[in-house]
Amino acid sequence: MKDEITIIGTPISPYVRKVLAILDIKGVPFRCIPQIPFTGDDDFARISPLRRIPVLKIGDFTVPDSSVIAQYLEERFPETPVYPADFEARARARWFEEYADDHMGRNILFPLFFQRRVRPVVLKEPTDEAIVNKAINEDMPKVLDYLESEVPAEGYLCGALSVGDIAVGSLIRNAFWADWTLDASRWPGVAAYLGRLYREPSIAKLNTLAESMLGRSPKDHPAIVDEFFAA
Repeated sequence: MKDEITIIGTPISPYVRKVLAILDIKGVPFRCIPQIPFTGDDDFARISPLRRIPVLKIGDFTVPDSSVIAQYLEERFPETPVYPADFEARARARWFEEYADDHMGRNILFPLFFQRRVRPVVLKEPTDEAIVNKAINEDMPKVLDYLESEVPAEGYLCGALSVGDIAVGSLIRNAFWADWTLDASRWPGVAAYLGRLYREPSIAKLNTLAESMLGRSPKDHPAIVDEFFAA
């Protein structure tokens, strides 16, 4: 279909899950084509020059980058917003999205998830435990200390569920999949917040999909995704 929304990228990626969650929350139909980041042929490089995921495709229109896609979806499908209407709350939601995508991505996704999941499973290379230990013992505690000071006793970072929560929760979920554990006695607010967040139907559904793909060959991913969304 000409106007069908296609998201190119593997749901294992927190950036892809952020976009898929937004689409699901908004009730917008979509198709997902799994794609491993930093790979792909010349055709993929033309629509994602940095070979990053996700990429949104509608007809001949394509755009990469999860934050750009999220803003596009918010403007095109304003019903069920994921950016708050209040100016200050919206700015905070964008900040937490940026904090997750950039800082947490560099200190969780790449040092921890890449080392424990991608290197041994996909690349067949040994994990660099020094990098993992730094992420767990130095970088993660700083992130969690900051979030502990920001998460509310009830609800979400900016009031209602927003793109900031989706981004933060997606990144931290990948840390759990890299065999990291959260010390709930040290960060009780974060633990309770994540519990609420991961019970959100759209987020829970996409986490389930990603978990079913972990440890499976990328060649199996398209069939897993198609079967999941067809169910």
